[in-house]
Amino acid sequence: MFAQQDTVSYSLEEIIDYSLQNQPVFRQMKLQEDIADAQVRSDMSGWFPQAGVFADYFRYFEQPVAIFPDFNNPESGQFQEVRTGVPFNSNVNFFVEQSLFNNELFLAKGQAELRRKEAAYQVEEFKQDLILEVGRAFYETLLSQEQIRINKEDLVRQERQLKDARLLYEAGITDNIDYKRATITLQNTQAALFEAQQDYKAMMAVLQERSGVTQPIRLVYDEEKLVLSSSLDTLETVEVGRRPDYQLLLTQQDLQGEQVSYFRRRFIPTLSAFFNYNIIYQTPFGNEIFNRAYPNSLAGLRLNFPIFQGGRRNHDIRAANLEFEQLQYAEDGLLLQINREHEEALSGYKSRFYEFRILESNKQLAEEIYNTVSLQYEEGIKNFLEVIQAETDLRTARINYYNALFRMMTSRLEVLRARGTIDVNIYD
Repeated sequence: MFAQQDTVSYSLEEIIDYSLQNQPVFRQMKLQEDIADAQVRSDMSGWFPQAGVFADYFRYFEQPVAIFPDFNNPESGQFQEVRTGVPFNSNVNFFVEQSLFNNELFLAKGQAELRRKEAAYQVEEFKQDLILEVGRAFYETLLSQEQIRINKEDLVRQERQLKDARLLYEAGITDNIDYKRATITLQNTQAALFEAQQDYKAMMAVLQERSGVTQPIRLVYDEEKLVLSSSLDTLETVEVGRRPDYQLLLTQQDLQGEQVSYFRRRFIPTLSAFFNYNIIYQTPFGNEIFNRAYPNSLAGLRLNFPIFQGGRRNHDIRAANLEFEQLQYAEDGLLLQINREHEEALSGYKSRFYEFRILESNKQLAEEIYNTVSLQYEEGIKNFLEVIQAETDLRTARINYYNALFRMMTSRLEVLRARGTIDVNIYD
């Protein structure tokens, strides 16, 4: 799907660092902080003076009628209809308004930093999840890569064994049993290699999706460093304050607390100061409308005081308090969830660590057995079947070893994620 590009080598730390800079979904998520900041600034802009101009132009086809007393004979009690104004009118109004006391703006001010913190914790939570997912995909892909390497090494050795077995058979030294066994072993390894190569392609696609890397990748790692960094303090307890999802929930509680305060303040009035400057143009003749202006100006205070709203304020307060109570229950549930996640991750890590130590020993024993059997076969002590069996045990032990190593390292990442301490420098 991607254009042909050069293969790039990545360690786990390098690919995590790359993903935090280029992964499309994470880059999209990081915009949430900028969006929250822009929304906060928009809401807080109401504290600044609001200025504007509006104008209109209109023509009466029928001028309005006003009813006045008969000024010529006021005692008569009669009224007369008088058309007022002129046909052509225009009005330009410039206004400035400054909020002095506004509950909506108090809410915006109280929630401003909390909303920024909320967005930051959302990004941090996503970041830690991304590091875990990239790490998991890295180790799964690395296992397929190691399986390919092991099978290729076995193929080289088995092709040589098949050639030797065929020469011995053609020379009449042995029957065709060893030759056929070597053929079967070679074909089994070829099948295993093909399967590993297909798994590698699928795993690589997953890794590229999670990391955002588009070019071909070759995974590199230091096995000795990996083993040395595999240890973890299993006695350390989880500190919920380091979990971004817990901090996010606390921030949401604070936001809801501000919302409750906002509804409680709904009884206070809204007060603002204003200044208006108007220019009125009037004329009976359309082509003369802007020849003369009639300006006027005024300044004052505007008060809006709610008297009765049908109990709306009380209902809003009750609903906001119930939503705050929901968040408190959510905190209790999250604490239980965090404890479960940590215990599951820690239990999995302990099991994988123990399994790795056992399989590491098995690999060493399998290597010793294979080397001994191969030497004894060359000296005529062991038969070819025992060589094949030792080789099969060695390949299985090596694959199991790498599988256990990478599963252990994945479990280590899961523990760090459960503790809220996972970061780019995952080996520190």
